[in-house]
Amino acid sequence: MTKLLILSILLISSVCSNGQEKQQKKDTFIYFSIIDTNYSKYALPTYFVKPEKWLQADKERKGEMGDWYGDTYPDGFNLQNALALIDTAKDLSFGAAKSWCIKNYTIAFPYLIARLSDKRKIGLNNTADLIIWDRIASGDLEFYGHGGVITEDVFTVAGRASWILDQLTGEEFAVVHGNLTEQQSEKFKLLWVSYIKKLKNN
Repeated sequence: MTKLLILSILLISSVCSNGQEKQQKKDTFIYFSIIDTNYSKYALPTYFVKPEKWLQADKERKGEMGDWYGDTYPDGFNLQNALALIDTAKDLSFGAAKSWCIKNYTIAFPYLIARLSDKRKIGLNNTADLIIWDRIASGDLEFYGHGGVITEDVFTVAGRASWILDQLTGEEFAVVHGNLTEQQSEKFKLLWVSYIKKLKNN
């Protein structure tokens, strides 16, 4: 009887403890959306030499079948389709937007930078074992002990845009995490403007 009582107490304690852990995990990030249509400011120069990191990223994208950009996209897919996925997709289909943007980087570049100040939370469903540490901490994702890691907070528009920019160029000087602030987002855009100026001067 005593052993049964102790076992019951342990089970109740375990359930309560697990419940407390789940309650402690909640999304406390701040969200904002600063609309930026100053696309010409973020445009790549007509002619430029790709930096070493960009060339290395290009090299890593080349496979036995030629250039490989990740997820595929249908014929007729265009900028508006890509931006719509970045802005609204609640599943991993925005990977197709990444592929299109990498292949059509001259067109996409200014629109991606402009979105760094759009920190609307879109969220993600059916993420399998995807690991985004900020979202595991906030309770939006479960951690299964394994899976692919994305450093950027792709639950948000800004995070997706930043992820694509970094995947394209191989850079990591403006990584969007869950705690991104308005001030940081504007700073990140200025960093990319500086990056573009260096391309013009090379």
